[in-house]
Amino acid sequence: MLKVLEGIRMLEVAEWFFVPGAGTVLADWGVDVIKVEHPTRGDPLRGLISSGIIPGAHGLNFFIENGSRNKRSVGLDLTSDRGRELLYKLVEKSDIFLTSFLPAARRRLKIDYDDIKKINPKIIYAKGSGQGPKGPECERGGFDAGSFWSRGGVGYMLSEPGKPIIMQRAAFGDTIGATFIAGGIAAALYHREKTGQGCVLDVSLLGTAVWLMAPDILAALLLGHDLPHNDRTRAPNPLMNTYQC
Repeated sequence: MLKVLEGIRMLEVAEWFFVPGAGTVLADWGVDVIKVEHPTRGDPLRGLISSGIIPGAHGLNFFIENGSRNKRSVGLDLTSDRGRELLYKLVEKSDIFLTSFLPAARRRLKIDYDDIKKINPKIIYAKGSGQGPKGPECERGGFDAGSFWSRGGVGYMLSEPGKPIIMQRAAFGDTIGATFIAGGIAAALYHREKTGQGCVLDVSLLGTAVWLMAPDILAALLLGHDLPHNDRTRAPNPLMNTYQC
């Protein structure tokens, strides 16, 4: 595809798939993505291959390939002064800083927005979180099966009443949310091009689910009840049902 963002550099200090997935999308669009991992532990996503979660993979870690393709990589220990010093040097030459670290970890490692902005005032600082930057759970983490699928109501509305909740496929909410982050970063780059100003971007798994479930949520708020939520044998409109063919 056309590398529409070629010449842009992003520093990715993120783990698992939700937020690094945004780096994958941006790398596909031409961004030079530098992924920062701990020099000995690495991204914990690498450990899924030996956890029993992916049987039959035969040593092929397709998860880390899916979330890290087309990126460059560097190992830095951000708990050390030297590691942080090297990170800051990379910040100086970057357009975007992308992170999935929780607020407490960002403060402890001195990689929160105010820390990064001191080094590069025009940088775009993008965060991915479980529940968003506000509210009583802004400091807590989240995974797609919990924050997106369950709490966002996606699993509930796709499951038949009275039966166990259908579970999502691997990284389902992560993949959708990653695309939201990538789109937000692209918009932030346009904003900076027009104004010369950087900004902070935050996308949450819960917020992603709320957007996807907007018709159901609005119906419940305006009508006072859910949209039709029936099993297949009691569909109110046969043209809105599914059949094996």
